[in-house]
Amino acid sequence: MLKKKTLLLTIALFAASAGLWAQQNDSLTFVKAKWDTKKVAKGIVWKQYHFKDAEKIFGAEEFVNVIEIDQKKAKKRFAFYHKPENLSRTSNAAIEKDAVVAINGTFYNMRPPYNSVCFFKVDGRIIYARKGNMADRENGTVLIDGKGRLSLSAVDGTEDKWEEKQDAPSMMSSGPMLVDGSKRIELSKSSFNTLRHPRTAIATDGNKVYLITVDGRSKGNSLGVNLNELASMLIWLGAEKGLNLDGGGSTTMYVKGEPENGIVNRPSDNQKFDNKGERRVANSILLF
Repeated sequence: MLKKKTLLLTIALFAASAGLWAQQNDSLTFVKAKWDTKKVAKGIVWKQYHFKDAEKIFGAEEFVNVIEIDQKKAKKRFAFYHKPENLSRTSNAAIEKDAVVAINGTFYNMRPPYNSVCFFKVDGRIIYARKGNMADRENGTVLIDGKGRLSLSAVDGTEDKWEEKQDAPSMMSSGPMLVDGSKRIELSKSSFNTLRHPRTAIATDGNKVYLITVDGRSKGNSLGVNLNELASMLIWLGAEKGLNLDGGGSTTMYVKGEPENGIVNRPSDNQKFDNKGERRVANSILLF
């Protein structure tokens, strides 16, 4: 009996050590990757890398885009884009507003009236007030102040009228919150959190804002990540706070002046690994 317990303990320790080694190896691969890097504008850098072959992360191919914005240097304004009772492609929203970069926003209803399903306020006007408790789908907020400066805040989505405590004219709630205080937040074991999908996230560290997309649903090209893996990526980037946004077929990143209408990731709605599968969404985050 003692020998059996010792064997089980040895196996458990070995598994834990193997998992830690894999995570450390992934972090080194991510940080040391020779990212394709382009200066988009002053204080704004776009990076892209296709992790594949000997450079897989999390044991899979992953196509990753990151936009790093130094809000102090860039001197640009963040804003939310929304058209009542209508859906728009993130690229079209960006072109209409002459944005420099953009990503898709928070969760929404794909049927009329196409509203956000998370609390959403633009320039002091409430676009959508939440109905019921969405728990970890609504435990973080993207805040934009009157000067167009963006920040993130962790909230208790189960608390009544939590949104009234957030002091910003524009606010978009989403979730789950992935990183707070430079530490990964423990997530529930729901399939939404644990399965691999295309993902969109936003993160901050002081003056810096990171916009991140990880493509997925394309075997052999980019599998996608679960939310613990996405949180790890944010920490490797240096994030102090990080929030998950709407993902799946909604995942989209736009960079002004790039081919394919500015779409630089590989949206999955057309089930092809190209730039042409962009989905219409209810809201986007723009920088102009």
